[in-house]
Amino acid sequence: MEEHDMSKGKVRTVLGDIDAKDMGYTLAHEHILTNPQGMGSKVEDDHKLDSIEKAIEMCKIFKSAGGGTLIETTPKSWGRNTPGMVIASQESGVHVVACTGYICEEHGTMKQDVAGKTIDEVAEGFIKDVTIGMDGTSVKAGWIKAGTAYNYISAVEEKVIRAGARAATETGACLHFHTGVGTMGLEIIEILEDEHFDLTRAIIAHVDRFPDYWYHKKMLEKKVSLIYDGPGKAKYYPDSIRVALIKNVIADGFADQLMLSNDMGRRSHHTVYGYGPGFNFIKEKFIPRLLDEGVAQSDVDKFMIYNPARMYQMVK
Repeated sequence: MEEHDMSKGKVRTVLGDIDAKDMGYTLAHEHILTNPQGMGSKVEDDHKLDSIEKAIEMCKIFKSAGGGTLIETTPKSWGRNTPGMVIASQESGVHVVACTGYICEEHGTMKQDVAGKTIDEVAEGFIKDVTIGMDGTSVKAGWIKAGTAYNYISAVEEKVIRAGARAATETGACLHFHTGVGTMGLEIIEILEDEHFDLTRAIIAHVDRFPDYWYHKKMLEKKVSLIYDGPGKAKYYPDSIRVALIKNVIADGFADQLMLSNDMGRRSHHTVYGYGPGFNFIKEKFIPRLLDEGVAQSDVDKFMIYNPARMYQMVK
């Protein structure tokens, strides 16, 4: 896999570009501020992370445990709070990397926003967010998001995937995918190949919700990166299954293509809202388990430091 020079690569945070090598310990798919829009199935109070004060607090807790960077995955249609992200980053010292794009047709206002627009017109909006600024500000997005439904890809979602690929190629930002219960990863890749997109710049998230290693390996063989963002969420699967997946990834030589996170987009995920487990679960609970079960620290460092630094840096 192509390696980018960490001493020169830049990551676009809400406070400006930083050297990729300065990201430090990174959670590659998280939420600090949300306010879901539209009529999706998750428009409910539990999905409203609408307190800037609590966002600051959660970032400070993350920082105190050695956290460096949070990849914030809330697009405009899910209630992106650009000024709030800036304040949370300034007050906590945590780097925050914001996104442009959409989650999927079900969640947010994707269908309403892109109806009647061409693929290139949708791409132009993404490019503006990355190169000029989001939401009427000069604060720039650092990556592009697209996503798909559970077990199918709608026509609107395909339009956004193609637009995201064109915008990512134009700007040098990476392209990062939500997937419904981890499905449709191979189909996403087929669309990207049709767009002649550089698959080493693609990230597919939530795939540990669909813990079929054959499926994961087929994606990894295409050179995309994956995010396992369910550690600690026992309602989906016990962490023993995730540990086994991670060991398979390492054994087959794909450790450079995996990142870990927690995708904490609910109040009931965050200690600052009175619940848990909070942003520090992976660092304080899951990584010690990985080490105890024989995963090397060098591989953990890839998942949490080096792979995010490579994937989220701008390549133009």
